[in-house]
Amino acid sequence: MGTTSTYFGGGGGSTLPDPIPIAYSQTYTFPFSGTVRLHIIGAGGGGKSEYDGRGASGGGAGGYCRKELTVSASDTMTVTIGAGGAGGTSRGNGSAGGTTSCVYSATTYSATGGGGGTAASGGSGGTASNGDINYTGGAGGSASSNNGISCGGGAVNFFNDPPNGGVPTYNPSAGGGAGIGGDGGNGAASAENGAGGGSFGPANVTTPGAGNIGIIKHPWLQADWAAGGTLSPDNTNYSVNPAGIGAGGGGTYISVSNRIYAQAGGAFAGGGAMNNNYYNSGTHSTGGNGGLGGGGGAGVNYHQTSSNSGHGGSGGAGVVFVEYTAVS
Repeated sequence: MGTTSTYFGGGGGSTLPDPIPIAYSQTYTFPFSGTVRLHIIGAGGGGKSEYDGRGASGGGAGGYCRKELTVSASDTMTVTIGAGGAGGTSRGNGSAGGTTSCVYSATTYSATGGGGGTAASGGSGGTASNGDINYTGGAGGSASSNNGISCGGGAVNFFNDPPNGGVPTYNPSAGGGAGIGGDGGNGAASAENGAGGGSFGPANVTTPGAGNIGIIKHPWLQADWAAGGTLSPDNTNYSVNPAGIGAGGGGTYISVSNRIYAQAGGAFAGGGAMNNNYYNSGTHSTGGNGGLGGGGGAGVNYHQTSSNSGHGGSGGAGVVFVEYTAVS
């Protein structure tokens, strides 16, 4: 496995500019001449909505394209940022995430969005094209139409090993979202809450995946990569805090009367799945949203009518980082 600094720079004492995030579509002007490394991430797909013990799958993560270019100051590049796919409602499938692309010198470098989750299948990971590296995103966990199975969202694939959303092996339970280091946890008998995958390793049922130290130099991402999330429901109708950077959200199997939200994924990671087993539970308990590029977790209200089904979590938006590796 590569290190995070392989992908986003790092190391003290560098005189190079911090990596520059681009979060909205624009005509971007390069500020310096030199060599840049583009990190292009497609948007994540949304999770499936279901009710009354039916199966629901997670959304897939966006693709990852990395490209090194030689540029001159004042050169321009057309950047399109993909929108995250909406989570399903009223038993609907999740929507696919949008494509993120950069057009420079008449060549398009792109990463497509992840697919939305359905009853049978997790959303597929997005693909990438024309980069020096083109990796397919992690897929959402697939319920395979099995009753009581609510699956986590996939994570962005930086290490050529797609991290997939957790798939429970027990009815009813909820899978964890994938972290960039590995798959989300699979809910099981007597362990219905699947943990999130970590930045450095996969989850093992309810044991979160391991974290690892790795720094992205841009200030808003200066933090240690984290271990995966665990069950962290919010019973007051507000979204819970996301898992740490690179870590998947924990799956939430619970039995409460009001609407709650599963744990969101950290940046680049998948949201945890929701499975609320309370009879006449609060409307639209919701899967965790994906972080940047990550897939949304599925959402199931276990004992409800179709009009009162759970909601799938939304996929995370795409993003581009411009990293200078040399300035001339």
